[in-house]
Amino acid sequence: MKKQSIILLFVVCLTLLLVACGNSDETSKEASEEKIVYRLGHAAPETDPAGLLSDKMAEDLKDSTSEQISLEVFPGAQLGGEVEMVEQVRSGTIDMAIVTGGALSNFVEEVAFLDLPFLFEDLEHAREILKGEVGDKLKAKAEEKGLKILTFFDYGIANISNNKRDIYTLEDVKGLKIRTLENEIFMDTFRALGADPVPIPFPELYTSIQQGVVDGTDPLNVTMTGGKIYEVNKHLSKVGISYRAGVIVMNLDKYNQLNDELKSKLDTVIAESEKYYHDTINPEYEKSAEKLMTEHGVKIIEKDEIDIDAFKEAVKPVYDKHEPKYSEYISIIKESR
Repeated sequence: MKKQSIILLFVVCLTLLLVACGNSDETSKEASEEKIVYRLGHAAPETDPAGLLSDKMAEDLKDSTSEQISLEVFPGAQLGGEVEMVEQVRSGTIDMAIVTGGALSNFVEEVAFLDLPFLFEDLEHAREILKGEVGDKLKAKAEEKGLKILTFFDYGIANISNNKRDIYTLEDVKGLKIRTLENEIFMDTFRALGADPVPIPFPELYTSIQQGVVDGTDPLNVTMTGGKIYEVNKHLSKVGISYRAGVIVMNLDKYNQLNDELKSKLDTVIAESEKYYHDTINPEYEKSAEKLMTEHGVKIIEKDEIDIDAFKEAVKPVYDKHEPKYSEYISIIKESR
């Protein structure tokens, strides 16, 4: 009788143990499959390239993770300006943001060197550099600030537009009042070119040109069309003054909380979305933007019609002033030419 009781007790304990293990496995499985919703903000309209990129990411991430991770996208600066959004990403208030390199440089100062004039030969050169040692160094600097740079991408190339004259030579720039960001490198660049740089917030640009406060600006095609600057600036010269980087940035802690499988899926989606952006979204937008501008009477001066060498010579003082601060990055770029 005593032996039977011991056997019965053993069976009961074993059953309870198996049930507990089963429940534990089930709980662990449920935890690993917990739905994650990330909030992503950007300042662009939904129909602009950055808006289309965010939609592509959201769609592909949902499919890749079988809806385990989804993106809730807030376009049009609904969550604040770009600098505000980077701060929110850093603090964890939101999870991700698509911003310009200029906005990120308020937190990762080293990113500012990307604004130097004529730094890259072309878009392909910029992408190559930012996927190599320079990009890795900037990503490491961002992590020190609690930010994960998921990737860099082409926001665009800055040119010169105005309502006075066509620009073919350096002489054509002299005396023009050019609106730019309140950015030391941009301001120094236009002074070196003989223009008068005036920092004005973008929402005030259209009326500032109308009222004669400034003659023109240093636009990307997306800003020429998005802000309807083509209505008040009829001369656009494709000088290619500077490359403007876009950045997809995420809260570092939230990235690190993902398991290896989900990190891999997120990284793959970002890489594939960036490729689709560079191969399809941005080229199509650039083409349609130039068509829209010409239809509205904008004369576009192509790069091969401009004395670019004179422009590059004129901005050497900008490098004399700023290069020592960023020499470890600039030396790598110079060696790659």
